[in-house]
Amino acid sequence: MKHSVNENTAPGGKIEIHEGYEPGLVGRVAELHGRYYAAAWGSGAPFEILVSREFCDFIEGYDPENDLVLSAHLGGAIIGSIAILGRNPSPDGVRLRFFIVDPACHGRGAGKALLDQALDWCRRRGFSNVFLWTVDHLPQSRRLYEKAGFRVIERCPDARYTVPRDNLKMQLTLAADHLA
Repeated sequence: MKHSVNENTAPGGKIEIHEGYEPGLVGRVAELHGRYYAAAWGSGAPFEILVSREFCDFIEGYDPENDLVLSAHLGGAIIGSIAILGRNPSPDGVRLRFFIVDPACHGRGAGKALLDQALDWCRRRGFSNVFLWTVDHLPQSRRLYEKAGFRVIERCPDARYTVPRDNLKMQLTLAADHLA
């Protein structure tokens, strides 16, 4: 399924949002995470490998009735992704993961479009809560999450990804009046 973002929000071309797996997505999601976090906080191969393994596991067990993966495309190239892991909700809700947009494409509306479509999908499915983990000191990401209504519910130190960071757990309660 393909959706498009209004061309006015995408200088330099129309951004399309695709739903579901497509060839090249696994490698591109791992690459985007590896490059972005290496530049942002010096992560190395252990982080990129972890993202790759976890995304492969997600795609291997992908259930389109309960899970969602969206990708953003510009000029035919994958520039971003987002996923909802809904097949086994936790007490905190369904989990938002693998959300990234190529830094060269920031400010074009792809991130907001991906997040809005993922949250709309959650509402249509009747999920009451969505949570995510992010890293502190990524102000653009945090602002986007907070504008969508996410709030920090937990903070914990983490050194698994080659560089010690504080992880933030954020949660959004989806209002019942937004259910389709």
